Amino acid sequence: MRKVFIRWNINSLRDSDEISQILSLVHSIEILGHLSVTNKGITQLSEIKLRENTSLKDISKLKYFEVIDKYEEDEDGILVSLLCTHPLAIMGIEMANIHLQTPYKLCSETGMELRISGISDSVRKFVSVVRELMPPDKISVQSIKGDIGNGWTDDLTSRQKEIISYAAYRGYYAKESKTTLKDLADELGMARSTLGEHIQRAESMILCKAIEDLKTQNDNLNPNTQRTMMDGN
Repeated sequence: MRKVFIRWNINSLRDSDEISQILSLVHSIEILGHLSVTNKGITQLSEIKLRENTSLKDISKLKYFEVIDKYEEDEDGILVSLLCTHPLAIMGIEMANIHLQTPYKLCSETGMELRISGISDSVRKFVSVVRELMPPDKISVQSIKGDIGNGWTDDLTSRQKEIISYAAYRGYYAKESKTTLKDLADELGMARSTLGEHIQRAESMILCKAIEDLKTQNDNLNPNTQRTMMDGN
């Protein structure tokens, strides 16, 4: 199981005509929950903070959105039910074995971040499609089950854990892998030399931990077992 954080900076989002149209009308749209999924799209509970001289009617004129009901309004924004037909949102709901977590927010200042959890293969497929539709600025991968249970990663920095997890997720350590160090560096927005140094240090620390564990296991063997192993019987 994997949890993936997909992040877009605001400058990258403005390169999308669709997102630019939304941001011309709102300061932010926060999706608080998914109310229903039909063949028409996803009905979302949303809080919208409009720009001056815009209205909810303007939102309904956008290609992938339609305001269904308005519930309340205060200084934080307007609470509405919103029908969304954008392919990325629908895919995040309908694709098997993944979960698009709420809340998530599109903001004119901070950009947008999605949190996806699910089976590794399904998450990988989702991320691949996201890269085609709207390339993100950053992708972080975490194991839902936590770090390796034997403590081999305890001494790694959070950045080293993130990089090693992402490299494993991208199949960097798989047999006959086609993922290169340059691929990882480009996707993580790092210099290849910097990424290589992080990976080398992390691998060295994990290997040292593994060797310590193996020595401890060997020391715990009873004398007869140790003698048998040394004799090769």
